[in-house]
Amino acid sequence: MKVTRKSDYGLRALFTLAKFYGEQPVSIGQIAAEHRIPDPFLEKIMQELREAGLIEATHGRSGGYLLKRRPSQISIWEVVQALDGPIALVTCLDPNLKCAIEDGCPTSSLWMLINERFEHCLKELTLDDLLKAEQAHIS
Repeated sequence: MKVTRKSDYGLRALFTLAKFYGEQPVSIGQIAAEHRIPDPFLEKIMQELREAGLIEATHGRSGGYLLKRRPSQISIWEVVQALDGPIALVTCLDPNLKCAIEDGCPTSSLWMLINERFEHCLKELTLDDLLKAEQAHIS
């Protein structure tokens, strides 16, 4: 599994919501313009993030989207899981597929370890870390 454009766009959208956390809702148009994401695709992504319980929508004249939790409480792993599903760096680790040479494969344990470490890294990183990285980049 490679991290798809959907997860990349989803992280960009959540980055914007994290910037405005505790303030006003952010419109889909504002997010789309800031990150050059096509509106229909962004709407689908936001719906999936809403269904995953990561964001909420507010309606009305000043409506938009808000994070449901603090940026420090939303991991990158949660976002990728919500938009792309299980992480499998190689085909043999994909839970939806059966590896043809599973028994006796010399590299499966290595890939399993790498996959676990990648998952751990994504679970440790949060939207707050993304904000801090951007601030460090700007400074």
